[in-house]
Amino acid sequence: MPELPEVETVRRGLSPWIVGRKIKKLEVLHRGANRKSTDRPLSSAEGARIVDLRRRGKFLWF
Repeated sequence: MPELPEVETVRRGLSPWIVGRKIKKLEVLHRGANRKSTDRPLSSAEGARIVDLRRRGKFLWF
């Protein structure tokens, strides 16, 4: 399991490369990863632009 400073370093390194890009394909590997219920399926995110990359604990949020 990565430590917080490592996750933050990865976030800072990835951010310039992915912010502003479009999501071409979205694949959910673990159904429990999306805990919030939503009316729209996650596949509706395909074609959306990534506007920010954040870290919450040891997880990266797009």
